[in-house]
Amino acid sequence: MYEEIKEPVTVVAVFSRAKVAPRLFTWRRRNYPISRVTASWSDYEGEAKRLFFSVLTDGANLYELCFHTRSLQWDLLRIYHD
Repeated sequence: MYEEIKEPVTVVAVFSRAKVAPRLFTWRRRNYPISRVTASWSDYEGEAKRLFFSVLTDGANLYELCFHTRSLQWDLLRIYHD
């Protein structure tokens, strides 16, 4: 089961050799350290590339983040619950 969120978040990420690795995100004034990236993929919205990441934190939930490469904006798209 999942919950649609679609809200902007602040993300601390490492950018290295055309790769992006999110490390922590802040949502609703709470920090979520990322323990593992379980999947990543990309697509295009028009000509703008978007990068997607499924991430685990210390909790039991899986979070789906999206990085918009044109605007440099991050969004929390979904939370997957047990």
